[in-house]
Amino acid sequence: MANISDSKGLNGLISQYGTEAAKTKAGIEKPDVQKDEAALADQNVFLKLYIEQLKGQDPTAPQDTNDMVAQMSQFSSLERLTSISDQLENMATSLTSNQALSASTLVGKSVLMDGSKVKVTDGLEAVQLRTVIPENSKAATLKIYDADNRLVRTAALSTGEYKWDKLDDDGNVLPPGEYRFAASSTNEQGEISAMSTQVPTRIQGVTINGENGTVLNVENHGKIKLTNELEILG
Repeated sequence: MANISDSKGLNGLISQYGTEAAKTKAGIEKPDVQKDEAALADQNVFLKLYIEQLKGQDPTAPQDTNDMVAQMSQFSSLERLTSISDQLENMATSLTSNQALSASTLVGKSVLMDGSKVKVTDGLEAVQLRTVIPENSKAATLKIYDADNRLVRTAALSTGEYKWDKLDDDGNVLPPGEYRFAASSTNEQGEISAMSTQVPTRIQGVTINGENGTVLNVENHGKIKLTNELEILG
């Protein structure tokens, strides 16, 4: 049986894909590092090279046992890394699909955002409002104005959470349209200060896996990154 250094076909394989030890035995010049590293990325080529080495070796001078162990160890490691890579890729694909499906259900819902105006529709049962009442507050008040800037409702706030039932001060149902909220607080000295409010804002769309990850396209606010701090309303 021919020696491996005399086999032109095997020399070609070794030159392109072989390990350092195999190339030295075949009398081939040392390749650049990038080609050698790229070769080990294909386990089929690695196995083919190893089989050709076994077929072409001289029975009177068998392959070094240490070389064989090293090559089999490399092949085993490569096989495990390839399997892990495939599993991670499948996991990433699955997570992306689940994220896209979950995010798509948010379109049409609302999220509490800083603001003072809300568009009331017939299908909207109530308007959720949130504010922060100062610790030194003795009284907090919420005033609601219609599109013509007429005061339609005044409510005392005992907490920072308030749900408006779309009724005016006389208990009449107000028509659809845009309404403005103004919250204020009065301290012990009688000083009045304005309080910021958060109102429901419609989610118009969702972008999946963009430059900033998953972002919500929120009306009048643009793109908002989806985080655990956002409160999504039904």
